[in-house]
Amino acid sequence: MIAAAQRLADAAWFQNLVVTVIIFNAIVLGIETYDGAVDRWGDALHAVDTLFLWFFVVELVIRITAAGFRLDRFLRGGWNVFDTIVVVASLAPGLPSDSTALRVVRLLRVTRLLRLFPDLRVLLDGLRRAAPPAMSLVALTFLLVYLYAIVGWTIFHDSVPQYFGNLGESMLTLFTLLTIEGWNSILETLREASPWAIPYVLSFILVGTFVVLNLVIGVVITSLDEAYGAVRREKEGPELADSIDAVRQALDDLEHRISSTPGDPRLLTRD
Repeated sequence: MIAAAQRLADAAWFQNLVVTVIIFNAIVLGIETYDGAVDRWGDALHAVDTLFLWFFVVELVIRITAAGFRLDRFLRGGWNVFDTIVVVASLAPGLPSDSTALRVVRLLRVTRLLRLFPDLRVLLDGLRRAAPPAMSLVALTFLLVYLYAIVGWTIFHDSVPQYFGNLGESMLTLFTLLTIEGWNSILETLREASPWAIPYVLSFILVGTFVVLNLVIGVVITSLDEAYGAVRREKEGPELADSIDAVRQALDDLEHRISSTPGDPRLLTRD
């Protein structure tokens, strides 16, 4: 039974079926956002969603069976924990069918596509690897915004209070400049107030956008490269292990022949 469950869980057609059901589940969730569709096909949509739910329950049971009915072993994987929480939460009693909590849980089923597509998993792993250095860059960006906000308040708080009336407004304006959205209109307003507007705004955009944000992009690209490298090493691992075993076996055979063959070493080459 366990072996059959393992074959079924690993079968390509079964994985494709799961992907198809998740996609149709997403389509149903989208249809339910239209009031006319709910009024017309509400019962049918609810029945289809219930069918999807029980499909995911059966799929989860199959995967637990493939793990030998050992929940401790099955729940070692983070995605397995996520799938289990989503299915169990969908079965929680007392939740109305139109409740926000249940809608969120149903929406989480769609995110399971991330687990089923290897490339998406690599991207997520790359983002996870990028998180620690990226947080340092976020702290650097926050410090840069804070310093420029104090300087901007000092220069513009009397003349342009809508942008630099206090620390909060100043930081919000600078975060807007970081997005390069409407920076020219802000610059024109500040130029009317002070001649320091041009060096202030342009220096912040150059440092904050073209330096700090490019560093973030570089960190993410490096982390993605490391993630893809880890996947390649994982795939090459079994082949490398087989090669090492073959070399060890050849060395053992050679050692045995040396120890069991007396006299002329040329006799070693007869075989």
